[in-house]
Amino acid sequence: MPKDRARFLRVKCKDCPNEQIVFERAASVVACQVCGAVILEPTGGKALVRAEVIGVVE
Repeated sequence: MPKDRARFLRVKCKDCPNEQIVFERAASVVACQVCGAVILEPTGGKALVRAEVIGVVE
């Protein structure tokens, strides 16, 4: 069985100091929980990250 290589990322919103954890292959738009800015946009594979990636959650 193939191993899934998708990861969870800790990102920081560019519009406010909020940090949150998101899935890098999100299938829908992910917005900041504080200010509502778009953080991730789906592309059919890995999502387009519109925030600063702080690290990978292991």
